[in-house]
Amino acid sequence: MNPNDVLISFSLALYSQWFYHKPTRCLFDAGEGVATTLGKKVYAIGHVFLTHGHEDHIAGISNLINIRNLTSGEQDKPLTIYYPIHDRWIDALIEYIEKKQSGLLRYPLYVQPIKPGATIEIDVAKRPTRVTAFEMKHSRGRLCLGYDIRQERKVIDDATGEPVTRFHPIFFYTGDGYEPVYDPVPGSRIDMAIHEATFLARDADLASKVVESRHSTVDRAVEWAAGQDVKQLILCHTSDRYHIDEIAGAAVQAKAQYGFRGEIWVAHCGEIVRVG
Repeated sequence: MNPNDVLISFSLALYSQWFYHKPTRCLFDAGEGVATTLGKKVYAIGHVFLTHGHEDHIAGISNLINIRNLTSGEQDKPLTIYYPIHDRWIDALIEYIEKKQSGLLRYPLYVQPIKPGATIEIDVAKRPTRVTAFEMKHSRGRLCLGYDIRQERKVIDDATGEPVTRFHPIFFYTGDGYEPVYDPVPGSRIDMAIHEATFLARDADLASKVVESRHSTVDRAVEWAAGQDVKQLILCHTSDRYHIDEIAGAAVQAKAQYGFRGEIWVAHCGEIVRVG
């Protein structure tokens, strides 16, 4: 599957990051420009999942809510925003939105702080589908979340040879950070994983430096994907200090080094490009 068939996105470290997953109508993060790019598609969004309160991941949420309210579309469709509990910057943003839009919204807006392990049922997909939050390492002393979409599938049990129903991992999103806490489904490969790769290996000291934020490298992301045997890996949140050809070259080398057998793509600005 070509990721561009199921995703609309923008990703560039420091500037903006968001991914809209068409099959589930879920938006993951809401960086600047999300409403401008999606246009009328903002009415399709039912759930917004925020990973943390840094500006490049949340700066577009206020405008998205406003545009969804003012332009012509299905204004009565509810919108729910999920975000890490006790994130003071998102709390402040939600407070601002609630004050500004008080009594003006023409659709139900729900806000739900969540913890790792929280599971949300998605009712617009063709099969039973759920999104589960997990913890990422990113900002010191603050909770950062990633999200995992799993969909009900019928498979043959290896032990009994009988058909059984399991929730298969179809989409995995890290947001920012490294070392995702992920509990894989036995015998299942993640269909599509979006993993941040802000730095190249030569700048690994910047990635792991004890500062406000910590990030992953291309090598680290590919190594993780090889360990999980991911089918498609999409590298995202790359720094603008690198040309996309540098990122692609590093990904090809890491693919060979770690024996990764899946596909590698790079989400760079508004494009998702296959590597190799």
